[in-house]
Amino acid sequence: MRRWYGFWDYGDIMHTYDAARHVWRYDVGGYAWDNSELSPDLWLWYAYLRSGRADVFRFAEAMTRHTGEVDVYHLGTRHGVQHFADSAKQQRIANTTYRRFYYFLTADERVGDLMHANVDSDETFLALDPLRKIRTEPYTPDRHALSIGFGTDWSGLVSAWLTEWERRGPKWEKARARVLSTMETIAAQPNGFVQGGGLYDLDTGRFAVAPEPVVDVSHLSGVFGLNELCAELVDLVDMPEFKEAYLDYCRYFNASKTEQAARYGSDFGSLILFQGHSRMDAYAAVQTGDEKLARRAWAKFYGSDGYTESSPWRTEKLSGPDTLVPGSEAAWVSTNDTALYGLAAIENLALLGDRMPS
Repeated sequence: MRRWYGFWDYGDIMHTYDAARHVWRYDVGGYAWDNSELSPDLWLWYAYLRSGRADVFRFAEAMTRHTGEVDVYHLGTRHGVQHFADSAKQQRIANTTYRRFYYFLTADERVGDLMHANVDSDETFLALDPLRKIRTEPYTPDRHALSIGFGTDWSGLVSAWLTEWERRGPKWEKARARVLSTMETIAAQPNGFVQGGGLYDLDTGRFAVAPEPVVDVSHLSGVFGLNELCAELVDLVDMPEFKEAYLDYCRYFNASKTEQAARYGSDFGSLILFQGHSRMDAYAAVQTGDEKLARRAWAKFYGSDGYTESSPWRTEKLSGPDTLVPGSEAAWVSTNDTALYGLAAIENLALLGDRMPS
């Protein structure tokens, strides 16, 4: 209906709806193409895995093709009017997590090549600082001290390394070493994942252990595949310190500011995306047996942000002169909210479906 077809566009979805013009914001930079923002790829692949629906598979396949060939680092961007329209060059754009499903289901060689190319993507942090336009502190990329975040940066890097290790690709031994060394040195930080990031040595594949604890939490850190990758890593690698560091992050993101401050010395500031993060509560609840976390998972899913029972849950018919293209709309829908709601619904049901409140 919205005519999202074309050589560059097929397989992507739009980011933000414009209720005034009754169209998606196809011509507004920063609000146009979605480009895997907040993991719609993951939502679609998990929706396929739990349903077996062929139409969902084709949808996810088209998105995997598009985000792999158009949006990744060789041209990649965030939500520009064109898919390659701005200067945001972050690891999450080329996140291997979004391609693993298709590769392991089909053994598609092109997708395998794209995932293999990401094994050395840590080198790009030396050539181009992804935060160069918003940094306030002095910083020059240093081969032995590269600033890399534990959320959107590391989740993409470790996904590439884990996949290379699993596939026994040409660099699997390097990749295996990077998986283990970064897990170990994130766990060794004074505040674990809550530390926010660290200084990474390209030659050793390790983060320097920070001398002081820092609280640096972003609502984006966990919503580009971090939870799903950490769940795999905890299952695959016997490293209790890493597991505990990650479970602490899961426990405290949706906690009260008082609880955060009691644990870390200060709270996490103003956060959003609590509904999407409810799946971290669910994961930690299952791992620890904590019933309070299980109750909080469903409380945050149903009553925080994102979609709620009071959302309209319907489409409205449209015709001229309101729109040039007759059809229907759901102006209340947000692509970000849809991806996170879908993932939280799927994961919470899988983990705590027997404890869903009536």
